[in-house]
Amino acid sequence: MRQVLDNWNGGITIGGSKISTLRFADDTTLIAASQEELVALLNILDEHSAAYGIGTNNNKTKVIIIESTTIIEQ
Repeated sequence: MRQVLDNWNGGITIGGSKISTLRFADDTTLIAASQEELVALLNILDEHSAAYGIGTNNNKTKVIIIESTTIIEQ
């Protein structure tokens, strides 16, 4: 699973670093730049999880949408 997520090309760039997942123990946070990208990542995750007999716990799953704003330096 780690290999699948590490090879994902999506995500966001912060300070020149590409970030697509945050992981701690058995928790994973998926980060996507668009709804389409997130759906694609979830499909990949579900496909590979099924191969190992595991799945997403929908009771613990949340989606947070953060709108970016443009900051103009003055």
